Amino acid sequence: MSRKEDDQSSMDKLFSPVRLNNVAKSSKTANLTGNERQIKDGCADIHNAIQKWTKTNREGTEIITEIANIRISHILQYEEENTEKPDNSADFLKLESLCENLQSCVQKLKKVVLKIGTVAAKFQGVQTLSQYKNNSEVLFQTWSTQDFVSAAKELSTMYQKELELKQSIYENVCHADSRDSVMFFTSAWVHQPYIEDRADLLLQSMLTETGHQS
Repeated sequence: MSRKEDDQSSMDKLFSPVRLNNVAKSSKTANLTGNERQIKDGCADIHNAIQKWTKTNREGTEIITEIANIRISHILQYEEENTEKPDNSADFLKLESLCENLQSCVQKLKKVVLKIGTVAAKFQGVQTLSQYKNNSEVLFQTWSTQDFVSAAKELSTMYQKELELKQSIYENVCHADSRDSVMFFTSAWVHQPYIEDRADLLLQSMLTETGHQS
């Protein structure tokens, strides 16, 4: 199995859907209500939103790779022959369709970021209510409400910045006029520089803390 396939397999395992009915029951997590229920459901929502992001980003990677191949082919042809690229060619029509598909991916990613931001705001609301009641107790195992707020906000910030990069890539990759530019945009889409390794740790910690994963 190639390194890419190994990475994909690991990613699929990491982002498998949360199954609430498989959570180990305890007196602390069974039949939750109030703040605990909101936090636990919110963590599941973030997990599933990130799962959608991963799937959509994978689709976008396939699309942008096709775009890159067409653009680079045209650029090389132009450099070798010093001729104008035909605007009405079949490749141009295909490129236009691919750019529309990439735009669709960006729109899906926007919805994911909105969802994560909504959950982060909900956690902040729970935290504000807890402060009003002078209640800062541990909700599940070791985390307070503030810990969940901090983790959700950090994830929200990462994905918001990455979304802004994706938007910029979409707006520019189809018009890039050099091979280096095309390769830069493609690499940036694939490697997602604003989503740090810490994002995985935060997500896993939230799921483990709330009993979604052991």
